[in-house]
Amino acid sequence: MSRTARVAEEIFSRFPRFRRGLVVARNLANAPQNETLEQLLAESVRRAGEAPVDMQNDPRMTAWNETYKALGIKPNKFPPAHRSLIKRVQKPGATLPFINSVVAIMNIASIEGVLPVGGDDAAQTSGTMALRFALGTETFAPLGKPEETESPEEGEVIYVDEGTDTVMCRRWNWRNGHETRITESTERLVMNIDGLGEDSATRAAEMRDRVAELLAEHCGATVETALLTPDSPELTLPF
Repeated sequence: MSRTARVAEEIFSRFPRFRRGLVVARNLANAPQNETLEQLLAESVRRAGEAPVDMQNDPRMTAWNETYKALGIKPNKFPPAHRSLIKRVQKPGATLPFINSVVAIMNIASIEGVLPVGGDDAAQTSGTMALRFALGTETFAPLGKPEETESPEEGEVIYVDEGTDTVMCRRWNWRNGHETRITESTERLVMNIDGLGEDSATRAAEMRDRVAELLAEHCGATVETALLTPDSPELTLPF
């Protein structure tokens, strides 16, 4: 049976302007150090501090805040991933640690594009990787806390490995799971670049291509890309 990355029809029906850029990477080398990426990350943080985003009024923020509220999620309590990151790097003297090359690339793209960028180790999954509404029976262990197992709320938007019902991200893109985290051993991954609101397709595609370029150049990865839309909601994965 072929494996896929998929956005459920119900997600697109409720949020028709949502677009998910995908980067699928194979044969990558995820180094713990990369001087060029360290410089690119530092430069992204510096530019973010010099030209801060209006956290309350910028449409790249408000689109997600409104979507979270529509889902019954308080964005101040459970902020979208890029909101937390942008808020952090806009503080005076802000820096970000270099965890590994792939995480650096995700952070660079999220800061530059002001949108959520996340990735998962595909080797740690066993079924369709789906963005859908939760049944409430799935399981989730927060990143860095594998001993803490919980379940999402019924109707919550989750990103889940349907082979095991393991949640890879809760509340759309609020918090990543531990089991599919990116490590230095990761050789295959699927990365998501999410666009909402005005020009969502263009912005998601631009950062998708930026991510693909960085993964190929700095991680030696073989990459392919896609854009999930209401007319094309899934991609067959090459592994």
